[in-house]
Amino acid sequence: MEDKIMDRVARQLEKANFAGYVELLNRPWRFFWINFLAGTARGLGTALGMTAVFALVIFVLINLLKSFVQVPILGSYIAQLVEFVNAAVKR
Repeated sequence: MEDKIMDRVARQLEKANFAGYVELLNRPWRFFWINFLAGTARGLGTALGMTAVFALVIFVLINLLKSFVQVPILGSYIAQLVEFVNAAVKR
């Protein structure tokens, strides 16, 4: 009975790669290095992903703004706003 339990525990530990984890704990610099590389890759992926998302959002907003400028009421309002800002900047 105990042998069966021990065999099950041993199989579970092998599935969980417990030996690799213990080896990393015995070599802390390797553990830190692997985590440093993983964090760097995660940060780089996040930065690139957010850049792509923001570029897409800005692209969509610019195209929406172009279509709103062509609307007569909003177009004249935006033109007046641009003239006001330009006049304020020149002062």
